[in-house]
Amino acid sequence: MDERQEPAVKEFFQDFVAVFSSFDGDRVATKFSFPYMAKGPGDVCHVFDSRIQLAEYFQSYLDEYYSQGCRECRYSNLSLNWLGSESVVASVTWNLAVTSGATVISWSESYMLTFVNGRAFAFATVDHVGE
Repeated sequence: MDERQEPAVKEFFQDFVAVFSSFDGDRVATKFSFPYMAKGPGDVCHVFDSRIQLAEYFQSYLDEYYSQGCRECRYSNLSLNWLGSESVVASVTWNLAVTSGATVISWSESYMLTFVNGRAFAFATVDHVGE
């Protein structure tokens, strides 16, 4: 366990919130390393080898969220499970909201994070299905 990395984990999510508000898939993609794997519901699993692929993937979600009125995102319930000194599983609940603050979409997701030069990057994520 290396709790000295905890500030980098919190910075990862705080920065994610900031780049989300740009609704720019390329900016969101900078938070991830490659290859990157996203596990969704059922048998949905995507593996990305490049930032361009990942930016397009995120852009499709960002466009959909924007069309639903989402203008900001927040995270809560941060839970950390350290995997030695180089990685951590960080689980959060995401809430996407309209300008008034009302939640439009909410889900929980876990991130496999690794650290490079004091910064956290996600190399895999898993949606919490069936909660």
